[in-house]
Amino acid sequence: MNTHRQRLFLLLGMASSALFVFLAVRRLAWNDILQALERSVLLPWLPLAVTLYLVGHLVRGLRCKRLVSREAALTLPTATNVVVLGYAVNNVLPARLGEFARAAMLAQRSGLPYVQCLAVTVLERILDGLVLVLLLVVASFVGPRAPWISATLELGAIVFGSAALGVLIALFAPSWLIGTSSRIGHVIGPSAHDRIVALVDQVVAAVAYLRDLRSALGVLLLSLLVWICESAMFLSLLPAFGIRPDPELALLVMTVTNLGILVPSTPGFVGPFHFFCIRTLAAFGIAEGTAFSYAVLAHLSFYVPITLWGIFILLGYGLSLSALATEAAAAKPLVSGPQAFASTPPRARVDAPAPSPFTLALLETWLPAAGEELKPEEREQVLGATARFVEHELGELPGRLVWLHSVAFVGFRVITALLHFRTFCALPLDRRRRWVERWAFGRFSLARQMFRGPRTTALVSYYEHPLILARLGLNRQTTDRDPLSAAGNVIPLRIGGSRG
Repeated sequence: MNTHRQRLFLLLGMASSALFVFLAVRRLAWNDILQALERSVLLPWLPLAVTLYLVGHLVRGLRCKRLVSREAALTLPTATNVVVLGYAVNNVLPARLGEFARAAMLAQRSGLPYVQCLAVTVLERILDGLVLVLLLVVASFVGPRAPWISATLELGAIVFGSAALGVLIALFAPSWLIGTSSRIGHVIGPSAHDRIVALVDQVVAAVAYLRDLRSALGVLLLSLLVWICESAMFLSLLPAFGIRPDPELALLVMTVTNLGILVPSTPGFVGPFHFFCIRTLAAFGIAEGTAFSYAVLAHLSFYVPITLWGIFILLGYGLSLSALATEAAAAKPLVSGPQAFASTPPRARVDAPAPSPFTLALLETWLPAAGEELKPEEREQVLGATARFVEHELGELPGRLVWLHSVAFVGFRVITALLHFRTFCALPLDRRRRWVERWAFGRFSLARQMFRGPRTTALVSYYEHPLILARLGLNRQTTDRDPLSAAGNVIPLRIGGSRG
């Protein structure tokens, strides 16, 4: 993010907050505010509210830990610190840059690609939004039916419902999503194609934990518990100002306020938070002076402890806020390590050996429907070209990884033979596809990692083949291909570094 764009975000955030601050205080009587503050009783309500809010962050940490548990082993304290850092940075930097800083720290602590960590963060925000919309529906039945509350509900349902649809597609049609992204990448241009496919593959990996029904229900329950804790925080502050502790009121104030601060603004959501909190309380007949005092105290209840916690995280982990912000703004790295989808593909050898029957049988389970219209001999040509390239790329991995892949696939074939009483190649295609899907998108991290590289490389290679491009109505310049490509082989991106 360049300096000009940073200034633009800052100015927009300041303008947004200034507008909401003006709307919040324009009709307030300051004497009423002072009297409300003087009559407030902070003990034991304020410490209780802070405690409940911090408990909610422990639940958020547990949710984050579970979402990445298939590919990274985070402790609960580390996962919680990752979550808290994001909220703390949002308190001191504008435009919700904390979400990017959080993804950067998660990538550092887990070793996962940055984009995958950012996708996990977005997934949590989608889950939070869906739960907030659900709770707002519940609260709206018992609270006042103000038009602006209904508008907030409708907008939230549209935004998070659309986002949830995207998550469902990544969950239940990952191969289709990767294939479609490859086709779109070809339309945009060769330089964008490989990056788009790698990015979508990481997004698919980010939502993989939800593919298991029990795991998905567990994450949804944790998301619900997060906002129950935050509702309890709003509830515990009501008696501090002599307001009857009404759970329905606390629930409505919490949901409307949190949905209202989704708009990027200045640090700490100063302005939007107070505006929506005051408007909701006023809809219940609470004096605006008291409502403003309550909003200020509720804001300080989360702002101060989380910001201090975030400072201790930066000191304890030796992190630099400026470095995190720079990395977040640049959205780097897309992937990390020598096995990144990043380098220019090597020219495959013309004398490449014929692919093994196992590789052909495996890749056949991943070929998208676009190849079903090909003639048998054309389909065999595409499959053979894709298999040769995948075997070539696996062979270009460092020696240790080549050995690990070989051992893993031997084990896969042995298990297949023991459980199905026939070899993998002898299984019918539909049965073979279901069996591979259980491994490639199942609960075992090692199995998913074993299949991810070959699967993504095969799909990219498949959509680079001239016959498939012709079926899709796309043309590729002959300068993008070498003589081997014209003969039916392709040159997509490589997945490995040099042989080690």
